Amino acid sequence: MAKANTETKMTTLFWAGIGLLLFSNFDRLRAVEVQTAYGFLLIAAACMFPVYLWCAGKVKGMPVFPFFSLTYLWTFCLPLLSENPNVLLYSGSAHFSAALTVAVFLLSGTVVWYQVVKASNAPRTYLALGTQGAELFFIGIVLAGAFINMYLVGGWSGIPDKLFTIARNAILGLSFLGIFILAYRSGSGDLSQVKGRLFFACLCLNILTAAAGLILKTALTLFLLSVIAFVVGGKRLPVVPLVLGMAALLPLHYGKHPMRAKYWEGPAHYVQPWQYPAWFGEWWGHALKEINHEKARYEVEVEDKESFVERSSIIHILMMAQEKIPSQFDYLKGETYGYVLILMIPRAFYPAKPVSHIGTHTLNIHIKRQTPEQTEKTTIAWGLLPEAYANFGLAGCAGVGGFLGLFYALATRLSVGTSAFSSRSMFSVLVLSFALASTEWTAGVYSAALFQSTVPIVGMSVLMRVRRSKRRGAKSKRLRKHSSQLR
Repeated sequence: MAKANTETKMTTLFWAGIGLLLFSNFDRLRAVEVQTAYGFLLIAAACMFPVYLWCAGKVKGMPVFPFFSLTYLWTFCLPLLSENPNVLLYSGSAHFSAALTVAVFLLSGTVVWYQVVKASNAPRTYLALGTQGAELFFIGIVLAGAFINMYLVGGWSGIPDKLFTIARNAILGLSFLGIFILAYRSGSGDLSQVKGRLFFACLCLNILTAAAGLILKTALTLFLLSVIAFVVGGKRLPVVPLVLGMAALLPLHYGKHPMRAKYWEGPAHYVQPWQYPAWFGEWWGHALKEINHEKARYEVEVEDKESFVERSSIIHILMMAQEKIPSQFDYLKGETYGYVLILMIPRAFYPAKPVSHIGTHTLNIHIKRQTPEQTEKTTIAWGLLPEAYANFGLAGCAGVGGFLGLFYALATRLSVGTSAFSSRSMFSVLVLSFALASTEWTAGVYSAALFQSTVPIVGMSVLMRVRRSKRRGAKSKRLRKHSSQLR
């Protein structure tokens, strides 16, 4: 009964979200070309359908593919109704053609994902960390992540650079994992009240120290990651923390440009933890001034005018690719995918390994958007879907969509019926975080980053296996001793 009520609430929340989406964009839908409006509705349906299946309880496990498809709402769907000049360059027919490509990509992935996930069963045995120790370990990791932020923002020294780089990459990666798992357990009610408060304090400190460097995107990512994990774990929305967090973080966006202009110019400026109250007080002051001040036209900067949706748009990259390929340039026929395995090799074993964005650079050079020299200074993102089209056209989009659907389904099946601290669940959580973060990555960047981030989980799995083997050995020894005494 409780499960049915939870699914009913999530389904109600889903339809409320759909209603809000249509209501907030109704006037704009009526104003744009008919083909653009149809394209918007087509992408919206394709990216929201997997979310509905998860909310309605039609599938089990981590919602990896649903959250992946949801990212196409703000990267491909909403930009069609925005004032993004890169999108407005193209006609309504180009908008609809791109929307049809997105729909083929997502629907092929949805079909494969659903067929695999709906038959998921819990494994009989699996390796997992002890709950009590694992909770404390990840709370400590989240706190360590805050320390790393303070170390960087404060300009501290004392740790050798190479050692710090290794520790920073490992701790920050594990802190993302820890935030998701602990927020997930908090949402499901499995985290004790004391540990829940301790985790919340460490999370707030992590977000605060991340924002202190004036890189607001990192702080917002941590905040939204915890909210998403809470929703996945409890299938309910943390309304009060969500409202308070957004009210505290979003206004800072308006004050970040004056702060950066003041402190990023000239010598490096460091901020110590005891200076945070004055630092954020000044930031808030700039934010309030910017919110209340209506700029003259000559004062407005492009970055200030761009909304989140306009900055997140990738659909114009797809339209650019469809305009130029194959009419002006040939398909790449898998050239960028040839770098995937090479990029997964650690640089220590292959010093001549290409840069991680070699696939992105290849795409831009191929259509003469950049020269080789320009790629050394600037990286113009593409994303998995435009990359698929540039290599194999519409058939490539369907194939890559199906492959991702299969991969995300297999990652989801690993976590079904397992502890949050099992190596299976931790890998699923990692893949889910990559599904959310990979909107602008090509296949090479995605694969290399995922491989590197999987190493700590593999290390934990080895430790779990060794620990389990030792326990089995101790148990066998006791049994042999008991048997000899009986004889």
